[in-house]
Parts: sequence; structure tokens; C-alpha cells
Amino acid sequence: MDKAKLKRMTRRTEFYMFLVLILLAVIVQIKSGGRLITFPGIFTRLNTTVLRTMVVDGMFAMCCLVVMISGGFDLSFPAVAALSYSLATTICLNNGWCQTSPLAGLLLAAAIGWVLGMLNGWIIANFKLNTMIVTLGTQTFFTGVSMGLLALKEITSTLPEGMKAFGKAFLLESADPATGIRFTLSAMVIFLVLLCAIVSFILNKTMFGRALYAIGGNEVSAERAGYNVKRTKFLLYSSVGAVAGFIGMIRTCMESQSIPKAMVGREMTIIPAVILGGASIYGGEGTVFGTVVAVAIISLVSNSMLILGIDTYWQQFFNGLVILVGITVSALQARRKH
Repeated sequence: MDKAKLKRMTRRTEFYMFLVLILLAVIVQIKSGGRLITFPGIFTRLNTTVLRTMVVDGMFAMCCLVVMISGGFDLSFPAVAALSYSLATTICLNNGWCQTSPLAGLLLAAAIGWVLGMLNGWIIANFKLNTMIVTLGTQTFFTGVSMGLLALKEITSTLPEGMKAFGKAFLLESADPATGIRFTLSAMVIFLVLLCAIVSFILNKTMFGRALYAIGGNEVSAERAGYNVKRTKFLLYSSVGAVAGFIGMIRTCMESQSIPKAMVGREMTIIPAVILGGASIYGGEGTVFGTVVAVAIISLVSNSMLILGIDTYWQQFFNGLVILVGITVSALQARRKH
């Protein structure tokens, strides 16, 4: 590696985040007295738990990443996901669908999410309102529809068998010879990898991805350069809604339950991760790799706290600290550029 490439790499936020991830993994292992990794192989109790946590959080982070690159903030994706999977699961249950395959539920949730995302996109694109205010309003509206207008109920034991089986599928299985406890690597990790690959391709290889970076950098300049800002924003928020609905159904299958309130406040974990991963709060910056590393850090810290017996209130402290650090770094980077 030449000096120029090394210099560019060391200037990127994700390089240091990756070093922090490795350092945290070593510290957790030392603090645990080595008991978190007690048998050969990488699929241990902590690793499988972190990867399972990263499936939903990591996929949601991809949604937040593309929105933040465009210079926006989406606070409504948990409510979109909750309304989508709750309504889709209820429809499937009432019609006897998804007893052998979850495909109908996944497609239905994505379709509902697409419609909800279209509402966000239409308002933001046509009225050019602040995205944070709009999505905060639609978040409350979607939650009200779910809990009040439709009065969707919790579905646990009666969840269609096809969804349960799908959520329990795993790729690999290992066991601790000392305790006999078995650990599995959820097959849902495949969806996380696929979504990360798709988002990376869109951002780096397509005109739509270039449009997102251009709009996030300077919306007026992007419009003068020939980008259709209105259409791009509408398509962006519609697509994010569809993906959020799909992710919500993935979570329902993994947890074997559909609870309308389960996603409340999820954005306060996802958004800090995206900021920590190098996405600028001013738009125009962000990478898939940096976001994945940041989600891994937060998942590692949260799960290691539980395993090590540390009070869960420290998770809130850590998330708040991440927000402050991320915003400060973003502001300093923006000031340096200007």
C-alpha cells in the first residue's frame, strides 16, 4: 500500500471505528475472564448474539444511511415497520396465510410500507418541508393508526407456523463442550448481507446513488446539475418505507410475535449508529462499511453488558454519548471542509 492510499484510509472515520471495534472485542474478552469464548470457532455465545442483534438494527441502519446521505432525517421508520408488520400479520392470520411459507407476509408488509413511505416522500418532495419534522409527524400518525384507528392486537402464540419456522432457521450450529449449551447463527443474517450489498451497489454504481450524494451535498446545485430532486426524494422515502416494512416482518418471524408497540424508540439506537459510522448530519457523506462497523460496536457493547451483568441503564448512557460524539465529529468535519 502506497503512502497516498494509507493517508486517505487514515482520514476516514470508518478506519478508526474498525480499530475501536477490535479493541472493544479484546476488552470484553479480558473483562469476562475469557469465559465468553470458551471453545473453538468464532460462533460463540457473544458472537451469535451480536450477529442476531445486528440483523434488524443493521438493516434499519441501511435505511437511515441513504436518507442521511440525501441530507434528511427519518424518524418514522420504526412506526412504518410496526404498522406494516402488525397489519400484514393480522391479515395473514385472518386469511389462513403463511402456514407453510412466510412469503405472503413479507410481500404484504413491504407493500404496506411502500404506501406509508409514499406519504412521507410526497409531503417532503412537494412541500420541501424539514424531513425531521415531517417524519416526526407521520411517526405519531402511523402509531395512532396502528393503536387507535385499527386497534391492532398483539399476536404471539397464534402466529402462523410458516413465520415461526422461517424465523428459527439457522445456518450454523455450535456447542460449548463444557456446558452443552448450543448456539446457532440465524439464517436472517443473509438478508443483512444482501441489503448491505444492494445499498453499497446503489450508492457507488448507480445514478440514483450519485443523486443522493449530490442532493445531500447541496440540493440547489444538484438540481442545477440536472438531477430530478423531487422524483429522487419521492422514490427514496417510498423505497425506505417498503424496506422498513420488510424488515419489520423479518423481526416478527425472528421473535415469533407481532407487537405493535415493539418498535417504539428504536430510532434512538439506529440513528446514533449511522452518525457514529461516519454519516454527516448535514448530508452528502456516509458509507455502508462504516455504518455496519458502528452497528457492530453498539451491538457488542449492549450484549456484552447483559452477559457481564452490567445495569442496562448504562446502555442509555452509551447511546447518548454516541449521539454527542457523532454530532460533534460531523460538525467539526463540516467546518474543516468549509
